[in-house]
Amino acid sequence: MMKRELAWRLFAEEYRASTLVESAIEDKSPTYVITPLGARVNRIFLAGTLVEANKKESAEYLSVRAVIADPTGHFYLTTGQYNQDIGYELLNIEIPSFVAVVGKVHTYEPEPGQMRQYIRPEIVKKVDEKVRNRWIVETAQFTKERIDAMREALAMEDHSEETLISLGIPKRLAPGISKAIEHYGDVNLNRYLDMIYDALRYALSPKENVEKKEEFDIKELIDSVAEGDDVYWDKLKAAAKDRGIPEKDLIEEIDRLIREGIIFERKIGEVLRIDRDEWY
Repeated sequence: MMKRELAWRLFAEEYRASTLVESAIEDKSPTYVITPLGARVNRIFLAGTLVEANKKESAEYLSVRAVIADPTGHFYLTTGQYNQDIGYELLNIEIPSFVAVVGKVHTYEPEPGQMRQYIRPEIVKKVDEKVRNRWIVETAQFTKERIDAMREALAMEDHSEETLISLGIPKRLAPGISKAIEHYGDVNLNRYLDMIYDALRYALSPKENVEKKEEFDIKELIDSVAEGDDVYWDKLKAAAKDRGIPEKDLIEEIDRLIREGIIFERKIGEVLRIDRDEWY
């Protein structure tokens, strides 16, 4: 009987920064995403605010794409043929609401060198703010543990798994940390320290945390600067800034359109291309 994988607690920023995938060698073996802090993740446990859930129906089955926000960024969820029940659950939850999710990590490359991360949910449950805040605190603690372990590992000359374990790095962290250093190099740990401090301040703040972002028409904005089917990132960002649209919200909407196959990046970070057949 196959052992069930641990569900890691990760903030969205760490997961979204991950570009290393350890693929299964044998049939039915798990595939892992290895984060910059060395988490070797097959399953993930997260909590945050459900801010979007859209259905896409075909003749065969219902699929749902959803977005969950934590204090550091966004997780993207996709349901399909084999977890349609979870899709219906997501569609029946009021937006915005706090939710907790356990799911499998997945990635895909729309083109070489460009990785997208998403999650196939196994369990979705509506929760209250206390549960969400407790998740933030616990996830901050686990993240700090990985930061400390990575700092120790980076100070060593030999980053092999065996050496890391022999020098006190926990066995559950050593394999991922060893591979992360080899792939990501000298990780900017201060970035992730700032991330967890900001997350904790968010959780402990007395202000209302469930805020629905201002709506804007992303297609109208794109059309206003499009040159035929091409959209130049610098012009799009300038137009968004002129309208008071936060760059973070702009990127989220662009990511959504990419996931839906409506646009793609013809030149990464510079030029978007519109699929006009899917535009309207």
